[in-house]
Amino acid sequence: MVGEAAMAGTPRRRWFGRRGDLQIREFPEVGAAGSVEGTLAVDQVRIWAEAQARDTIDWYLRDKKIMRFGSRLLRGLTVVLFVAGGIAPLVNVARGDDAGGWGYVLLAAAAGCAAFDHFFGVSSAWMRDMTAAQAIQRRLTDFRLAWATLLLRSAATGAVSPTGAADADLVARMQLIESLITDVTTMVETETTEWLAEFRSNMVDLYGQVGLSRIGE
Repeated sequence: MVGEAAMAGTPRRRWFGRRGDLQIREFPEVGAAGSVEGTLAVDQVRIWAEAQARDTIDWYLRDKKIMRFGSRLLRGLTVVLFVAGGIAPLVNVARGDDAGGWGYVLLAAAAGCAAFDHFFGVSSAWMRDMTAAQAIQRRLTDFRLAWATLLLRSAATGAVSPTGAADADLVARMQLIESLITDVTTMVETETTEWLAEFRSNMVDLYGQVGLSRIGE
């Protein structure tokens, strides 16, 4: 149920400002089920799945820091340059000088900062990073609670013996693990799809503003 197919579903990508690709941990070797070795193997898969989820959370949190800095910098520059561009002509007139063109230059620079943030999706990426990290953290917590509940229920019903967990109990544990892997993979793929849609839309807008009908012309 869990293996190469699940791992292949997680995208690996690189984007402006992002610290490398989202890596996949090596999948553990598993033994036969229905024995002590089977119980240990399932636990190894659980450890792998939790570690992969934590790696994904850490990746989004690292990227969030970069995007948060870039977003605040660009928005701060936009405000400062816009205000400076509006004040510069007034200062020149008050000093008895010509209004000059510096006001237009500063306003253009402010517009450039805002456009950079919009077309490269810095602020929106920051928001998506926070949303994805929080969603995966919540899903990992739910998995751990469900896993603990399953262990307690198995112990209470005597499903766990000195020779290992019963087959049905092992299947239930693997289903929990598979659900975690599937949900985390889906969350990453959803965030990636949103980023691609926004990127393509922004590129179409950008090329349209510079007079090109299609990207690549």
